[in-house]
Amino acid sequence: MQAEVARAKQLLDGASRVAVVAHERPDGDAVGSMLALCLSLRELGKQAHSVLAGGLPGRYAFMPGSAEVQRRIPEGVALVITVDAADLGRLGLSDVREVHINFDHHPSNTRFAAVNLVDPAAAATTALLYRLAPELGLPITPAVAENLLAGLVTDTIGFRTPNVTPETLRLAAELIEAGANLEHVYRKGLVDRTYLAVRYWGQGLSKLERQGDLIWTSLSLADRKSVGYPGPDDADLIEILSAIQEARVAVVFVEQSERQVKVSWRARPGIDVAAVANQFNGGGHTLAAGAVVEGGLKEVMDRVLAATAAAIHPVSGSGA
Repeated sequence: MQAEVARAKQLLDGASRVAVVAHERPDGDAVGSMLALCLSLRELGKQAHSVLAGGLPGRYAFMPGSAEVQRRIPEGVALVITVDAADLGRLGLSDVREVHINFDHHPSNTRFAAVNLVDPAAAATTALLYRLAPELGLPITPAVAENLLAGLVTDTIGFRTPNVTPETLRLAAELIEAGANLEHVYRKGLVDRTYLAVRYWGQGLSKLERQGDLIWTSLSLADRKSVGYPGPDDADLIEILSAIQEARVAVVFVEQSERQVKVSWRARPGIDVAAVANQFNGGGHTLAAGAVVEGGLKEVMDRVLAATAAAIHPVSGSGA
């Protein structure tokens, strides 16, 4: 990766106006990476713009720099950087034709940029950014450290995912030493929920279904409207389902429109849900993946549940 890092530094050194773009429907790692990199680039005297196609979800408003997120790449930007996006389509910006630097840790990353800094072994994209910061000349201020830690904490679900290593914990300690507030990040990123979000959970939990070690539920447009939940996401209901003892795989279906459904998977070790998501043009990690699937809610549920059940209990060639 050293040659790629050198090329990335050359691009960063030569650009005065930069856009940092995260994937649509962003998680904490996407937002944390985007905001951290923007703030760090501003410390170098650059005009850096953070961009999210659908705007910033309200739950991430606690992160430094979040108030300045834009929905489009401004005119005059010379360098486009993506963070935490496995492919160009995940950005949700149809006018993006060229990406100069791609920071990511998803195994499914398609290496779509001129320079690709992708490490599937990294616990989060924020972890990758922090590791590369000295070589790229990126300063780590307390605000930058706060965003990096927020991405790390949320993507590892509070250091509970299998990819957490001693290095991950040492990295977190260094970010705390750099000024990040772990208690604040943990509470805002993983614990605090709005009243409407918890009511929204109730809609999904009331429809919970189970077939052996597969468990699932759905959230319809009517569910969202009935409680007044403001976002197109599941309010992290998938994390609640993944804690159910009997489930090897949990799935949540969130209706986005009459012909589009967002699907989230979580799995226990031994099941590769990223492979299932790939069947529906999605992706992610072995134990946590997602996809946006065209079709009505019931149709999508039937197709996805059949594919997921087949992944949990594959049929052998002998017919057993």
